[in-house]
Amino acid sequence: MMPALFVGAGLAGLIQVAVSRDLLVALGGNPVWSVLALMILAFVVAICSNVDAFFILSFGSTFMPGAIVAFLVFGPMIDIKMLALLRTTFTTKTLVQLTVIVGLCSAVLGLAINYAV
Repeated sequence: MMPALFVGAGLAGLIQVAVSRDLLVALGGNPVWSVLALMILAFVVAICSNVDAFFILSFGSTFMPGAIVAFLVFGPMIDIKMLALLRTTFTTKTLVQLTVIVGLCSAVLGLAINYAV
């Protein structure tokens, strides 16, 4: 697990340096855009479900709590490598339905937390 932790830490640092701080603060302060941004990041990054918590910790002061929860819920269930793996067994229609259901549930959970806090 240690190599995945190093990759996650490096990737989090790269995002913090490469992406404008103003853009991160603008995305992180909006309840809707923060959830969507971190769900997209979870889909693309998907290092390891154990390392995701350490990865997202670096964004804890920038993004809202609901967005972090959406990242931690959506990422381990649906990501690029998981869809590629599931594609060997399931049809494209099934994968689209699964992705939409998990995405909507994660987004609703994240938004509910953002608006409750």
